[in-house]
Formats: sequence, structure tokens, C-alpha cells
Amino acid sequence: METPRQLVHLSGLLFVLLAQFTGSILAAFSFFAIAATFLIYSEYIKREKIMLAGFLEAAEKRLRNFITKFERTGTPRPFLGAFWFYAGCGFAFLLFPLPVASAACSILAVGDSLSTIFGKKFGRHKLIGSKTAEGSAVFFAGAVLISLVFVNPLPALAGSAAAAIAELLPDVHFLFKAKGRGFVDDNLLIPIVAGFIMLLI
Repeated sequence: METPRQLVHLSGLLFVLLAQFTGSILAAFSFFAIAATFLIYSEYIKREKIMLAGFLEAAEKRLRNFITKFERTGTPRPFLGAFWFYAGCGFAFLLFPLPVASAACSILAVGDSLSTIFGKKFGRHKLIGSKTAEGSAVFFAGAVLISLVFVNPLPALAGSAAAAIAELLPDVHFLFKAKGRGFVDDNLLIPIVAGFIMLLI
């Protein structure tokens, strides 16, 4: 189920594309609205308080069963990755100019997805936790290629390298407990770190 989950991750590119026409503020609002929806629904599922009756209850359960198939096992709450993905992109569009924010969120959508899919299938050399050198290399390559759509080569290279490092950070020993509780997530770190570095360059 990892590949379909990462395809959902890649769907964030649709919102990056829409941002080119709507502008940064509306894009940020859209990302935050989706993040809030995931957070509210995850809280609803976590508390297991089903207050709907009849058809609505059955429909909600079917929806829940379908959506939770795309979740990793062992997360502190449902949809945590999706929440941080959309929240991270929302912050990027608030903090950075449109080209930088677009590149940063595209790096997250493409680089992170490629590294997970490729790393799980071909990764042989462990770096930190479950992260592999092969996954990180593919992350960097995919990140550079997608960010070149929005920014010049030097910011693309620097931002992609910083993002590849940011992806590893949640698995570092002193941050791992915070990651397990849902407070640190690469979906938040990647667009913020990449955007900041690109802005500096």
C-alpha cells in the first residue's frame, strides 16, 4: 500500500499548479483548510465517537475504511502525515515568494514520494533509521528536477540538498521520540527548510 499512499502524496502537486493562478495567499488558505480537515477527521476517528445514524454512519465507516488503507501502521493518530503535508505547504506559501513556495512544496511531493518508493524497493545502505542512501539520492535527483520548473539551478540544487537532509532529521536519535508522538514530521520540515535555503540563495 506504500505506492498508492505516495501517489496520494503526489496529488499535492495539483495545489501547487493551482497556486500559479490563484496566488500565494489563496494557496496557503487551501493547504491549511485541507490540513484542518484531516486533523478534525483524525480526532473524530481517534475518539471513536460515532454520532451518525443509519445510512450516514455506514457511509462514514466505508469512507474511513477506504482512507485508512493509505495510512502507515503505528502512527500516533490517523492522517498525521497528510496533516503535516498540507500544513507544511501552507506555511511555505505564507512565508516564501510564489516561485520558492511552489518549488519547496513540489520537492516535498515528488522527492519524498520517490525516496520512499525507491528506498523501500532498492535501498541497501542504511543512513538513519529506515532511511537509505539510495532513497536519499533519488530524493535529491527528483527534487532538483521538479524545482527547476520554478527556480534557477543554484537555488534548486541548494534547496534540494537541504530538503534531502531535512527528510532524515526526524529519524535522528534526539528527535525520534518527538516524531513518534507526531510533533516532528518531515512533511513539515522539508518545505520550510528547502524554501528558507532557496530564499537565502
